[in-house]
Amino acid sequence: EEDFTLNVEQIASNLVGFGGPDWSNNPKDLGAAVKYGNLVDRHQKRGSPVVPGSIKLVKEDAESTLFSVTILKSQYEPGYYEGDEFIAGTKVDFEEEFVKACREKRFIVRQFEYDPNQASNSAMAMEQLQVEVDGMRSGLTRWCKTHFGEAFVAWMHIKVIRVFVESVLRYGLPVDFTAVLFKAMKNKDDELTAALDKAFGDTSEQEKDEDLEGDEYHDFVLLKFDP
Repeated sequence: EEDFTLNVEQIASNLVGFGGPDWSNNPKDLGAAVKYGNLVDRHQKRGSPVVPGSIKLVKEDAESTLFSVTILKSQYEPGYYEGDEFIAGTKVDFEEEFVKACREKRFIVRQFEYDPNQASNSAMAMEQLQVEVDGMRSGLTRWCKTHFGEAFVAWMHIKVIRVFVESVLRYGLPVDFTAVLFKAMKNKDDELTAALDKAFGDTSEQEKDEDLEGDEYHDFVLLKFDP
């Protein structure tokens, strides 16, 4: 904020443009007649539109660097008379040429005008959104705590129904099987499955089925449940 504010103040108070002759370099010519209008070739001298000392480092990270820079928007070349005909002046746009030159150097340029009111409004809007988010999070947390039990019971019912249906499809009727719920220790799921295969299945037949189908197959119905 200080950088942008200082830049604006410096441009407004310290930079002054004038179109008359400069006698400070040649004081001997003080008061002498000078050339104006079409007698002066104003295209001979060109300088950078960047305001000296206005380049400031804003932010830098591992991938990119952001600078702020202040430039003159344009230059007006005054008109002149050719005989009795007045030739209107032209306006030279510096912004377009500056953006083009930066793109040739693979720099990305974005126009920016600092508005302290907009900055404060953005901060207030961010605080308001944060309050709304916190309120929504509190409401959602209460709702989840209230309905989690019902959702969990419904999920367990679906698992039980699936175990029953797949067992009937595999073993047929009449119903003659046992459903068991195992609670495996952390990171011990594979070991538990291997132990069940060893106890209730044929390892050789299981390997053949896996090679043919490419899917996990067991001689028993296995449904994993991870709440």
